[in-house]
Amino acid sequence: MSTTTTSNARPQDEMLPFLNNFHDIFTTIGVVILLVGMNMGIAQVLDTYDFGEGQSLVYARLGLFAGVALVAWLLSALLVGRQRRILPGIVLAATFGITTSGVLGWLYTDYLINGVGIAQLMQEGGEFQISGDQFSFAAVSAVIENLNPVVRFAPIVYAMIGLLPMVAYYLAFRLPFTGGLVGAGLVFTAAMVIVAVFPYYAILYLPGLLLLAATTLLVAGILFDARDPQRQTRLSGTAFWLHFFAAPAMLFAVLTVTQAGFSLDMVEVMNPQQIFIFSAMSEDNVSSATVAATALTVIGIFAIISLLINRRALIVSGLLTAGVSISVIVNESGMGEGATIAVTMLVLGGIVVVLGAAWNPVRSILLAPFPSEGPLARIFPPVSHNEG
Repeated sequence: MSTTTTSNARPQDEMLPFLNNFHDIFTTIGVVILLVGMNMGIAQVLDTYDFGEGQSLVYARLGLFAGVALVAWLLSALLVGRQRRILPGIVLAATFGITTSGVLGWLYTDYLINGVGIAQLMQEGGEFQISGDQFSFAAVSAVIENLNPVVRFAPIVYAMIGLLPMVAYYLAFRLPFTGGLVGAGLVFTAAMVIVAVFPYYAILYLPGLLLLAATTLLVAGILFDARDPQRQTRLSGTAFWLHFFAAPAMLFAVLTVTQAGFSLDMVEVMNPQQIFIFSAMSEDNVSSATVAATALTVIGIFAIISLLINRRALIVSGLLTAGVSISVIVNESGMGEGATIAVTMLVLGGIVVVLGAAWNPVRSILLAPFPSEGPLARIFPPVSHNEG
């Protein structure tokens, strides 16, 4: 008599790409305890042994944290490289990235302070600070011309310091989580290059630059999904994390563009808080309800995109903004604080529950005009007939 094991998990339910089974949780608990113990041990070593003062103590700390990075790498070789443990890999990758970037970042900062003399360079450039209505291409160019290139391009170096450890980790272990971080890091580094090379235009067109960066991440996630429409390989896992990082950035960028347009005027350059959606909705005037309604419209469009590409990250990223927007609109009716919170939670929770229960039927309706085969079907995966 044969026994057949069935599972309620369905591909279109978007499986979690960071957990294989309970053994992953068990191993992760051990990894976390070990890493906490190592950091406590570092504190004990620094308290027990006399490393002197100043640079000697600093380099001792850097050496110990570099040791943590090495342990994280060696554990990754076993747990991720050989056993493909995903959740422990996320913890180890984060530990390796933070410690390695921290050590390299401190060394570079020390070089800027003691080697280049950045404090003196910044003092010398103080007379070129821009304020008030002086913001212009000529004013920014004057500042840049009198700025040491090492200082000007420092943001690019810091971005690379954060990116390169994750690139190394991804190339070594092909962990989808680090693939998403590499994508985000590449986009951030490219943005820093634009800021360093074209600072005036980067500031002036900040909303458009944010939208371009977020769109790049989102498109990268869609392309990775298109290479694995069945969502069965690490390509799909990488796509999940690209969508995960792209979703809040995309929402923020789109809402910023709807609030300020693709470029900033002089008032917005001098008061950048005015372009942020939450600041606009916090104003006690009629326009706050209009801004909230606009935000809900944008989130509704994001929900449709999420349904089409079968990725829920865009919706999840908008829940907080949607909640604030609903509360602003409800508050316009004159309800008390308690009633406003209750109505907001009921409406927001009801929408999420309805979407969760009717995800695939709604997708079937939206995907009706799209072909079930071919390149478009890879971008907008069809609903299987046996899906509920």
